[in-house]
Amino acid sequence: MAIDNILHLYKDVYYALPQSVKTFIGTVYGNIPLKYRFGKPYDTHFQIVNWYENASKQVQLDFLFNKTYETLTFAQKHIPFYQNTFNEYGVSVSDFKSLSDISKFPTLTKEDIKNNLNLLYSSVYEKPTPYYTGGSTSTPTKYYLPLFTSRGKEKAYNEYMFSKVGKTNRKKTLLLKGREVAKPEKDIYWEYEPVDNYLVVSSNYLNSDKFDKIYNTIKDFSPEFVFGYPSAIIDFIKASRKFNIENLPVKGVISASEMVYDEELNIIKEFFKGNIITHYGHTERAAIAYRYNYNHYRILNSYGVVRESKGEIITTSFDNFVMPFINYETNDYFSGKIEKIPTTDIVTNVENIEGRLQEYLVAKDGRLISICVMGAGHYSSLADVENIQYTQEKPGKANLLIQTKHSINTENIKKELESFTKDAIEFNVQKVDKIIKSSRGKRIMCKQKLDINQFR
Repeated sequence: MAIDNILHLYKDVYYALPQSVKTFIGTVYGNIPLKYRFGKPYDTHFQIVNWYENASKQVQLDFLFNKTYETLTFAQKHIPFYQNTFNEYGVSVSDFKSLSDISKFPTLTKEDIKNNLNLLYSSVYEKPTPYYTGGSTSTPTKYYLPLFTSRGKEKAYNEYMFSKVGKTNRKKTLLLKGREVAKPEKDIYWEYEPVDNYLVVSSNYLNSDKFDKIYNTIKDFSPEFVFGYPSAIIDFIKASRKFNIENLPVKGVISASEMVYDEELNIIKEFFKGNIITHYGHTERAAIAYRYNYNHYRILNSYGVVRESKGEIITTSFDNFVMPFINYETNDYFSGKIEKIPTTDIVTNVENIEGRLQEYLVAKDGRLISICVMGAGHYSSLADVENIQYTQEKPGKANLLIQTKHSINTENIKKELESFTKDAIEFNVQKVDKIIKSSRGKRIMCKQKLDINQFR
């Protein structure tokens, strides 16, 4: 087993160590080459992604067919849920004769997982490791991933994508995402993470009067890269401008875990001057993609095959011999121009990836209205707005919370929103002092209490 898989189980013990001890241990460990830290899965998958992205179309097609066949075979042999649903649909692995045949197999929904978790995983090859995820409006959903394979594979693909802006292992990076590190009682709002050479800064204090103190610490650290939630990166930029602080001379920016809007991309690009990677992935580790600056998203299908059905991203996982995802409905959506492998619905490049279903409001007549353009437009056009959040409990009625310390005309914003939706939604706009983020400092754009799937 790879060293990292063992040590990862004791990460909380490591985080609790005194900084001096952590710095010593973490620096020594961090300087061990990744192929030894993460073991064979890292080395194998780093080679695979580089090989696949440069292979001929026919070689790529053969690879995708074989990997999909491998996933289907494992599921049919070892996973009771798939054994049952395959029988119900009257399909089996023998029916998979071309890539397009994957559409014959049943889909897997988040509700299926919640209701049938015990029938969806196996320990026949690897130890199942629990993971939890959930959108901004749902209770966390539990999944299982293979302990040995999963982390090494994920690291390999991230290293491949991040290298597009020049970031390689242990390059100095400002991290504006992840666990909360602030200790306000000690007037500390950051933590040095020596394993990856990150300065982890609490995104919950970027809009506070502590920013100048935070910025001086960042400047002394001299990061070469910025890696974070787009909302946190934007908060950093706004605070820098508010305090008339010079921009950081970084080489590149990595935006992840939230949808980044065009207006935000423009702001980030203009402020940092460097290149930007926008990362798409999810906890289930069944799909991964990236966008370089303003280019289309590149789907890395060697990670897990990605299809499109009525605009939705449908994935089938590779290399997960614990809990495979087959025709998994992600609740994420493509938009704009889509490029596919000829004669299949497998996506290779796409203009944009929309947010999850929770980022929609329900109109009086049951239509879904995306908040992506509506919300981002107001968020970026109001210079003094720090954050916004939509909430909805009834169709045709919604609230918009606006976090700001400045005066705003809530009635005008209400009129603009209702005009945008053609009066399909009645809005209550409210100015608030604070919008609570998630426990890990992530922006919650929409708290949707309605079951969106009813209205699809």
